[in-house]
Amino acid sequence: MRRYNFLTKEDVYEALNRLRAAFLAAKDGHQVEEIIMSVLTHDERMKVGRRIQAAEMLANGATYEEVTGLLKVGRSTIGLVERSLREHPSAYELINKRRSAAEEEFRSRAYRKSGGSTKVFKKSIYTGFTHKDVER
Repeated sequence: MRRYNFLTKEDVYEALNRLRAAFLAAKDGHQVEEIIMSVLTHDERMKVGRRIQAAEMLANGATYEEVTGLLKVGRSTIGLVERSLREHPSAYELINKRRSAAEEEFRSRAYRKSGGSTKVFKKSIYTGFTHKDVER
C-alpha cells in the first residue's frame, strides 16, 4: 500500500469496487479468462496464481521450506500468504470450494460413455467441454 499513499480512501474504494465489478461481470471461464488477460499483466497473473498455490500448500500442512522448494517463492511471500490465510480464511475456503465444484462439473460433462447396452467396457468420448465452459 506504500506505493499508493497519495490515494484517498475514496480512491482506494473506487479502484477495488471496479476490480470487483470486473470479475463479477463474468458468467463463465471464458469471460473470466478474457477479463484476467485484459486487466492483469503476466507478472500479476503469476503472482496471484502462485500465492493461491502457496496458500493451498500451507493449508494442507506444508512447511515454509517445502513451499519455497516446490514453488520457488521467497519466505517473505510465504509469510504474506500465511498472514492472509489467518486474516481471511473464508476467502481461501471459498476458492477451494468453487474449484472443487468446477472440477466436478468438468469431470461430469467433459466425457461421455459410448457403446451399446451390452458392452461391458464402454469407450469414453471427449465432448469438447473445457474448464472454461464451466459457468458460475
